[in-house]
Amino acid sequence: MSRVPSERPGPAGGARDRNRQEKVERLGKAAMALFLQRGIDLVTIDDIVERAGFSKGSFYRYFEDKEALVETLLEPIAEIFRAAAVVLANTPPELLESAYIQMAMTLGRAVFTHPDVVRLYLQESRGPAVGARRPVRKLADEIADRAVALGISARQTGLYKVLDTRVVTLAIIGAAERLLHEHLAREPFADPIEAGRALVELVNEGLRPR
Repeated sequence: MSRVPSERPGPAGGARDRNRQEKVERLGKAAMALFLQRGIDLVTIDDIVERAGFSKGSFYRYFEDKEALVETLLEPIAEIFRAAAVVLANTPPELLESAYIQMAMTLGRAVFTHPDVVRLYLQESRGPAVGARRPVRKLADEIADRAVALGISARQTGLYKVLDTRVVTLAIIGAAERLLHEHLAREPFADPIEAGRALVELVNEGLRPR
């Protein structure tokens, strides 16, 4: 959740550098708690610095604005998703089914490692792409666009039925997000990775030509 600014106060790993990273971390944690409680739009920079115990000037030493902070908070799951998408894009067609399962398991692990970031994404990804919510919607649109492109490639292999790829892909994304919401906000699955695997297997079974 932290971002180390380009200009360091002293050598990397030194006392002043660690102090800077700790402050960035505290600001991020304060913002995350408030965002999840109230929503991004209703939280001000004043709210964040008050909760973190810093001055407003300290915030602007590390972040240009609230949007930059939100983008930083999203980085962990954005990196996980992009890495998984690259693997899928370079997978031979005959191995796509197993690759989809591996991707589901990889994304499922993000629930363990970054649950609050995933909750924030789910909470804000359907809202207008304005203000500090823009990074969330940008990531949501990137996920949709990449998934549709991968779906088109998969359909061209002949492994799946000839259906409207965009409709099918967006439906799958919606189902995956609902599973994540159930796990994080309502009743946790005993094993979210296996829940993701089950969804992928269900989709593969339904899309294979008869």
